[in-house]
Amino acid sequence: MPGGRWLTAAAFALVGLPFVVAVVRLLLQSGSHLTLADDLALIDLHTRRALAWHQQLGVFDRNDWNHPGPTYFYLQAQVYRLLGGGARSLFVGAAFWNGLAALACVAVVRRRSTPARALWAALWICALVGVLAASGPGSTTYSESVLGGLVSPWNPMVVILPLLLTVLLCAAAVDRSACSLLAAAVTGSYVVQTDISAAPLVAVVGGAAALAWLATAAADLVRLGTGEGAAERRAAWWARRRRVVGPLLALGATAVLVVMWLPPLAQQRAGHPGNLTLVARFFAHHHDPYPLSVGWRALLSVDGVLVHGPGGVMRSYLGLQVIHPVGGWVVTVVAGCAAAAAVAGGVVQRNRFAIGLGALVLVGGAAVVVAATHVVGYIFGYILIWAVVLPVAGLIAPGLLAVPAGRRAGGHGTSRPVTAATGLRVGLCVVVAAVSLAASVRVAAMPALARASDPTVGRLTDLVVPFLHPGSRVFVGDSGAGTEDTKLLDTEEFIGLVNLLDERGYRPTVNHVWRTEFGPGYQTTGREPRQVVLTTWDPTSPTQPGYAGKAGDMAVTITDGSGAPVGRAP
Repeated sequence: MPGGRWLTAAAFALVGLPFVVAVVRLLLQSGSHLTLADDLALIDLHTRRALAWHQQLGVFDRNDWNHPGPTYFYLQAQVYRLLGGGARSLFVGAAFWNGLAALACVAVVRRRSTPARALWAALWICALVGVLAASGPGSTTYSESVLGGLVSPWNPMVVILPLLLTVLLCAAAVDRSACSLLAAAVTGSYVVQTDISAAPLVAVVGGAAALAWLATAAADLVRLGTGEGAAERRAAWWARRRRVVGPLLALGATAVLVVMWLPPLAQQRAGHPGNLTLVARFFAHHHDPYPLSVGWRALLSVDGVLVHGPGGVMRSYLGLQVIHPVGGWVVTVVAGCAAAAAVAGGVVQRNRFAIGLGALVLVGGAAVVVAATHVVGYIFGYILIWAVVLPVAGLIAPGLLAVPAGRRAGGHGTSRPVTAATGLRVGLCVVVAAVSLAASVRVAAMPALARASDPTVGRLTDLVVPFLHPGSRVFVGDSGAGTEDTKLLDTEEFIGLVNLLDERGYRPTVNHVWRTEFGPGYQTTGREPRQVVLTTWDPTSPTQPGYAGKAGDMAVTITDGSGAPVGRAP
C-alpha cells in the first residue's frame, strides 16, 4: 500500500516535473543572441540594474507610474549571477521561481493536512501548470512571448503561482498559524510589488486571514484562563512558546518583509512626487466604475481559462461578453460549490484549514468582481489573468476534508478511512501522474528560445553598434517612427534597442518622457557624442544626414552632437 512518505514524495515530484523539463530545455538552448522588445526588454534592463542594487521600483505601467516594488528584479538577478547574465536567464528564472512557488503550495497543504490531500492539491496545481504551459501565437500575447506563460518573465504571468501560494498561506493562517500569516505577507507583498492589479485580492484574503487569526488567538487566550483543565492548557501553551523554530521563522519573515519595502519607501521619500503618491493619485482621480455585471463577466471569462486556455482571454477585452461562456460558467459553478462544500464540511469537522480556504475563495471571487469594475480604461485580459488561481484553490478546498470512515462488520468500531484504501491512493497517483506528464509534454513542445527574439531589434543594433565607441554615451530617440498601424510596435523595438545597447556596455539615454519606463539614470543631458534617431522610412530617408540603413519600416540616422554625420568607429 502506498504509504505517507511515498505519497508526499509523489506529490512534490509530479508538481516539479514540468518545471524541471522547462529549465532543462531552456538551459540546453543558446540565448546569447536573444533580442527582446517592449516589456521583456525593460524587465531585462531593470534586472541588470538590480545586479548593482540600483533598482527601487517595479515594472513600469502605461499610466506613468511603476508597480510598487523591485523584489521580482532582485530574485531574477540571482539567476543572472548564476548563469552569467543574458536574456535567456529571464526565462530560466521565471520557470525556476514559478516552480518554487508551486512546490511551496504543495508544502503548505502537506504541513496542514495529510499526504493524500497534498496529492489532491498537486492534481489541481499540475492542471494549472498545464494551462499556463500553452504556447504559440494563439495562446499568448506579444508581450508574453510565444514561449508561453509558464516560462514567461512578464510580470502579469509570474505572479500567478505565488498568488495561489498566498491564498493557501492565508488559509493556513486561519488554522491558527502565525508563521503562515507572516509568510502570506511576504508572498503577498511580492505579488503586489510585481503586479499591483492583484492588490485587491491580496488585501481581501490577507485581511480576512488576519482577522480570523486574531479572533482565534483571542479566543485561545481566554480559554487559557478559564474552564476545566485551564492549568494544563497553560502549561502546554508555555511549552510551545519555548520552541525556537517558530520565533526564528517569524523573525526572519518580518526581516524579509522590511527589506522588501525599503527600496520603494526610500524612493517615495526622495521622489517629488514619489511613486506611491502617483499610484494613489491615479486611482483616487477615477470615480466612474463599471457596473457589477461587467466585473462578473470578467470573472467568468478568467475562470474559463482552466478549460479553454489563456488565448481567448489574453487577446480580448473583458467584461463586454463572457469569453467561452460554457467553460466559464462550468468552472465558476463547480469551483464555487466546491468552496462552499469545504466551508460546510469544515464546520462539521472543525477543520479550520478547509473552512479558511473555501471561505477565502468565495470572498476573493467577490473581491475580483468589484476590483474589475474599478479598472481604469479597457479591462485587458492580462490585468485579471491572475484570478485563475481562485477556481484552482476552490477545487483544492474540498479535498482537505476528512472522508468519514465506515463502521466495521458487526457494528463494532470504525474501519480505516476511505482515503487509506490502496486502490484510491494508487488511482489518485495515476491521475496526477497523467496530468503532470501532459503538462510536461506541453512544456517540452514549446517553441525554441530563439522564437522570443524580435529580429527588428537585432537589425537596429547591428546598424547602430559599428558607429559607437565602447562604453560611450549615446542618445536614442524615437521620433514617431512607423506607420499609423505599426507605431506601437516600433516603440517596443526602440525600447529593445536601448536595452541591447545597455547590455553590451554602452550608456544609452532617452528623452525625459521615457523616465517612467527606464527609470533614473537614462535621461538625456543633450551632450551625448552620438545621436541615434529612428524615423518612419520613406524614399527620401537615404538622403538624411547620417543615414545608416533601414530596419523594418524605420530609418536609422546616426550623427554627432551637432547633427553632423559620423563615420564608423575604429
